[in-house]
Amino acid sequence: MLIVPANVENNPFLGRSLVCGRRILLRFGIWKEWSWSSENKYLPQKKEVPMKRLALTFIVALFMATASYADEYEKTCSEILNKVKGGSTAVDYAALRENCGRTSWYVQRKQTKIDKIRRDMYAAANAGKHAEVKKLAQSILDLNYLNMTAHRMLSWSLDALGDSVGSKRHLDIELGLLRSIGQSGSGKNCREGKIVIDVEEEYFVMQIMGWKLKRQQTVSDGDITCDLMEVIDSDGNERKEYFNVNIVFENYRRSYK
Repeated sequence: MLIVPANVENNPFLGRSLVCGRRILLRFGIWKEWSWSSENKYLPQKKEVPMKRLALTFIVALFMATASYADEYEKTCSEILNKVKGGSTAVDYAALRENCGRTSWYVQRKQTKIDKIRRDMYAAANAGKHAEVKKLAQSILDLNYLNMTAHRMLSWSLDALGDSVGSKRHLDIELGLLRSIGQSGSGKNCREGKIVIDVEEEYFVMQIMGWKLKRQQTVSDGDITCDLMEVIDSDGNERKEYFNVNIVFENYRRSYK
């Protein structure tokens, strides 16, 4: 007998997956063989379906639901990203980050390559090679268009090269991405942690705010996992800042499957 945890409705993703699963069960004529009690509506009570058939159908349903939501992330990400790349900077940057951050291309981005390009970009900036900085920053954006450091450096290099329009555009994108993190939570506790889609975003925020990291630890509050950053702020005061890293950990799990 297949029993689904009674607290499934507290998990929005699994709850939505089960809704999709029920539709598939109904489509193949299996749903009508189930009867639900008021105590546990996820527990079959009367006529049972052979275990192998039921388990296989449920797995297929869950897989299809997962694929469906992954496709939705890809679709929303592409729609907003195409607007930004097309020149529009008045977009929902939170939706852009949180949808793109769950796509397959983001999980599979070549972070090691990005790190190397970033080091070369900083070296070029220190040497005053603005054209080289522009080229390297664009290379990073080709791999990850949500990289705020690349937008900042590209804006700086374009300004130095006399392209004020291009410079402002990439500055607007950087600030839009940055504000979407700042507005995603107060950061005062894990439940209200600022939502990030990779660890680099945490360090970018701390750099912009002028915070010096003292200690970092991973904590949780129910279904939310956070990085707790203990920092010294620009005034020399100690403070704690929480970053919601649920998406980061989701991507870690996906990358090792």
